[in-house]
Amino acid sequence: MKVIINEDENNKEIEIIINCKNIDDTVLKLINKLKEEDNVITGTKNGRVYVIKLDSILYFESVDKRTFIYTKEDVYETNLRLYEIEDKYSSNHFFRASKSTIINITKIAVINPIIGGRIEVLLENKEKLIVSRQYVPILKAKLDY
Repeated sequence: MKVIINEDENNKEIEIIINCKNIDDTVLKLINKLKEEDNVITGTKNGRVYVIKLDSILYFESVDKRTFIYTKEDVYETNLRLYEIEDKYSSNHFFRASKSTIINITKIAVINPIIGGRIEVLLENKEKLIVSRQYVPILKAKLDY
């Protein structure tokens, strides 16, 4: 891959042009990575609505039919259901880890296999989460291991 940057003070905005032989997985991943910068989700906390960047989210969790967004600093609530989050953001480094959890792969620091075919992940904030054995192949595929 070759990257060319043309700096010109007359440019009003950033424009990205991708020249390729065909659109393959590499090109699609690159496009998703570029779009990721603008992706945000809203969450509520103490009656206020916050705009949260996806790259700051550690994981989503569903508890008692309520969905929460966890970042390093705070916990927010969202009206979205986990299946909606999974559908909308699975291309943005998020994957279903259990019936009640969706994890941001880029926030995983350590992966530890445990008994029963499950995996324990240690996140950047030192929090431990369990990946159910039915979702382990998805994690392995996303991390290419």
